[in-house]
Amino acid sequence: MKHPQSASWFSPSQTLKRQIDQSILSWLVDEGSLTQRLKTFCPDQFSVVVLAEEWGKPDHSEAKLLGIPMAQKVLLRQVHLKCGDQLCVYARSVIPLSTLQGKHQRLQYLGNKPLGEYLFANPTLKRSKIEWSKLTRTSSLFNIAMVNQPDSDEPVWGRRSLFQIDTKSLLVSEFFLPVLKDKTSQHDAD
Repeated sequence: MKHPQSASWFSPSQTLKRQIDQSILSWLVDEGSLTQRLKTFCPDQFSVVVLAEEWGKPDHSEAKLLGIPMAQKVLLRQVHLKCGDQLCVYARSVIPLSTLQGKHQRLQYLGNKPLGEYLFANPTLKRSKIEWSKLTRTSSLFNIAMVNQPDSDEPVWGRRSLFQIDTKSLLVSEFFLPVLKDKTSQHDAD
């Protein structure tokens, strides 16, 4: 049975890239820091809204990618990233207990600080290949990502990567909300 907050993930393909709106595609393929790109995109207006930071269990695909048992306790962090008063990105991070030991224990106390700043400031950072997902209205994760958003039938595209810092792993999934497509199109037109 699928975890209620899981998504189907797949490797990007050229065919798929042609089906995605260019304003969202540019966010999906960017391998740099999403935090930094959003800060540049909306100067002095970027913020993090914490939806949940709690101990839980990974879903099957998360556990498999992290190489841990599904029963292992992890820190689940769910946030919205905002530009001004608009929610642009829903992000879910899965951080194994082993990653939170030693100098990286501060990851469990980020609060409204962006995870990306911490990760990309670490010189040992490694990032796996990016996988994509497409959420539709029938997905419970769609409803979590789109909370407090205008009603929409547009799919929500996302990406995820396994990050390693000092050989310790964590998984970050980011979903680009429809308002970001509109803001990007408007920004590109200016």
